[in-house]
Amino acid sequence: MSSIYPYADRYPVNSVMPETGRDRAEILAELGDLAQSEDSVWETGQCSGTMYCGDHDHYAFMAKAFEDFAHVNALQRDMCPSTTRFEGEIIAMTLDMLNASAIEDSEPVGMVTSGGSGSILHAVLAYRDQGRANGIDRPNIVKPETGHPAFDKAGYLLGVEIRKAPIDPDTTKADLAGVAELIDDNTVALIGSATNYGYGTIDPITELGELALERGVGLHVDGCLGGFILPWGEALGDGFPRRDFRVPGLTT
Repeated sequence: MSSIYPYADRYPVNSVMPETGRDRAEILAELGDLAQSEDSVWETGQCSGTMYCGDHDHYAFMAKAFEDFAHVNALQRDMCPSTTRFEGEIIAMTLDMLNASAIEDSEPVGMVTSGGSGSILHAVLAYRDQGRANGIDRPNIVKPETGHPAFDKAGYLLGVEIRKAPIDPDTTKADLAGVAELIDDNTVALIGSATNYGYGTIDPITELGELALERGVGLHVDGCLGGFILPWGEALGDGFPRRDFRVPGLTT
């Protein structure tokens, strides 16, 4: 039962609304205890994909920045124009980092979401609606089997078939022939990962872009893990393959 009710051996479990509230100091002490217990796991260094920085000073800085706006419903842009400013700057800096200046046939745009799964869902929505506008009523998207599971969730929610292509067992990268075999007239996009969630390897994005152009479909590159690190690795000369808007055929 500990996995269903974690920490039940240390703190009571609320199964109904309490009749009385708790002291704030008591609540903060409990939260601090839980946080310290969980930090001790990743602080060993044997963790990937859950904690993204080990600098507690930076955590404190981010907490302070969040604290100043935590009470705000950012939807009210007339009352909170700072949110529009933050969003615009985030998008502009990210487009610059991903070399969006290489796009010549359209104007690059972006949006801020709640996280990796939300970003994937919006990408699938965009391709689905573009497909519908082109007369495709039963769209499908082809992803490597190592693609983020949020694509499967988005496909289920949005009525898009997610076809899974094999990977090369030696490189753990997308098998291009396997991807090509799954493309048909209802395919609206291909998926590549930079990096993929399971192995941390980068799919052959340039070749996927060529395939997308050849077959007239979009190419979405998922950078949920590594997307904001790889550009700086490339700048250091580490030989990372291109996986941004400089790749012909890459659309999102």
